[in-house]
Amino acid sequence: MESIIALVQILERIKESQKALAAEETVCKEKLMEMMKEEGLDKEESAYGTVRIQRRADKGYSASIKRMEIELKEAKKLADDMGDYQTLGFKESLVYMPPKELF
Repeated sequence: MESIIALVQILERIKESQKALAAEETVCKEKLMEMMKEEGLDKEESAYGTVRIQRRADKGYSASIKRMEIELKEAKKLADDMGDYQTLGFKESLVYMPPKELF
C-alpha cells in the first residue's frame, strides 16, 4: 500500500502538470480563435475533434435589478454572519496546497 506522503507527492506532480497544461491550453485556444477569425470560420471539424466559436450576449440589466442583486448578496452575507441559516449537511473534499518554495 502506498504511503500518504507518496500519494501527496504524486498529487503535487499532477497539479504541476495541470497548471502547465492549462497555460498551454490558453495559448492554443487564443491561436485557434485568431486563425479561425482570419479565415472566417465559426466551426472546424477534424478527426481530433470539433472547435467552434461560441458567442454569448453581454447583458446589461436595469438599475432596479442591479440594486436587487446587491441587496440579495448583502442579505445573504448578513444571514451568514448572524447564523440565520439552516445547515443541510456537509460535503467533504480534499484540499491540496503546494509546498512553500524557499528562495
